[in-house]
Amino acid sequence: MSLMPFVVAVEPDHLQVLDEVVKAGRKAELEWLTEARSTYGTPFLRGKALSEARKAIRAEFRRLREMGKLAGTRDLVVAREIRAELKRRRMNGEYDPVPAEDDAMPGRRVGTGPHHYQRSGSAPTKLTARMPVRLPGALGEQLVRSCYWTSAPAVAALWEWQTRWGDGPEVIIREAERSGAVTIIDLWCAMTASRPDADSIMEKARLQAQVVTTGDIFRAALKRATR
Repeated sequence: MSLMPFVVAVEPDHLQVLDEVVKAGRKAELEWLTEARSTYGTPFLRGKALSEARKAIRAEFRRLREMGKLAGTRDLVVAREIRAELKRRRMNGEYDPVPAEDDAMPGRRVGTGPHHYQRSGSAPTKLTARMPVRLPGALGEQLVRSCYWTSAPAVAALWEWQTRWGDGPEVIIREAERSGAVTIIDLWCAMTASRPDADSIMEKARLQAQVVTTGDIFRAALKRATR
């Protein structure tokens, strides 16, 4: 089974709690294996009978993992909750592939900058930990496709908003700082930049709230797993 890797920004406390959930899940798996071996009587079997019993145990163990009833690794716990979260949001249906030109585009999609994750004010982000995780290929593809197409209308509208209003003063100054220094020209551009009215700002915020990223789904799944 192919696996799709992700690295997700999360809160450190949530990651620590997840590790405890995984530890408990692994303990439950070991207890299940002990009981299964006892039920099949593997300590008393030899030869082909033992081989068949072990095969049956492995098949049932794999089936229970795939169902999410046993989950003794981070990947399994997160995958189980991703499925539940996609179902809750009704994002578990059929979706077309992500267009190749968008799939290969570097950086964040429009509407998913730092403010997307803060959601309110200018408070510093709490998403300082990184969670590497691998999903089954089909589930990972479902996640990527569903986030892309669910967000597509809002993303298109945000591009229209950007075309109308351009980069505001804050963006101009931030880009200048990234380049090394803020010049007189940068300050002049910031001062003369178009400034959207209050209704336009509210409209942008409304559209940004409609953008769903894979990270949003992962973090929601993490909360489900750790509550």
